[in-house]
Amino acid sequence: MLITGANGGVGRAVVQAYARAGASHIGLGVRRDVSDLVGAVKAAAAQGGHPEPTVTVLLIDLEDRASITTAAEQLEREWGRLDILISNAGFLPPFVPLLEGNEAEYWYAWEINIRGTYWIAKAFLPLLLRCGGDKTFVAISSLGAHILTPGASSYQTTKFAIVRFVEFLMADYGDQGLLAYSMHPASMLTELAKNIPSNMHHLLNDTPDMVGDTFAFLGSKKRDWLAGRFVAVCWDMPELMAREKEIVEKDALKFRMVM
Repeated sequence: MLITGANGGVGRAVVQAYARAGASHIGLGVRRDVSDLVGAVKAAAAQGGHPEPTVTVLLIDLEDRASITTAAEQLEREWGRLDILISNAGFLPPFVPLLEGNEAEYWYAWEINIRGTYWIAKAFLPLLLRCGGDKTFVAISSLGAHILTPGASSYQTTKFAIVRFVEFLMADYGDQGLLAYSMHPASMLTELAKNIPSNMHHLLNDTPDMVGDTFAFLGSKKRDWLAGRFVAVCWDMPELMAREKEIVEKDALKFRMVM
């Protein structure tokens, strides 16, 4: 498995959970070398009673298309396959009303969250589709995609677009075995999340273990019925699994206009 933004709060939780669960190959998409994270991943595998995984650091800068291409080439050369890809790196600008906000910050969220996700998919999907494995692509969205928070038009519209983006991936590549879905990753007070208004910080109470373990649980087997859907880590997973038939019959957990 490979996750971008591996050195952030969510990324660290996810890679350590995958290691505890026994993942044999873990790719860390980061902007700089992170030897401490490599050690933490290997320690997590030992904690779970598993052999030390192959941990590969990929230097990925979502502002630099060439770095993404180079990382994809490195992964294909060293691993020759990829089963699970989590596009997690993103940007959350401060919540400011449109006319008062910084134009560069507003569009930077689109460049990182949308163009960055597109570039990651463009570079790594060929390997994901070719290797005959789980072929799973998870794009990080947010519960913010479903609400209107004053001042959050940049961030929340990018996360809305990501939900739709995975539906298009399924339309384009579902017949090749791709499974793509979007996730709300966490409500944790990460460094990035500190950009939201302080009066909302009390809502950010998810724990790293809960976040990481939910990702690892969903990735433990290929769940084709999640195709094109939105999932949140804070949901009760046994209940979600129990409602599979209902969700599929209603084609639920997707954006639709209902009258």
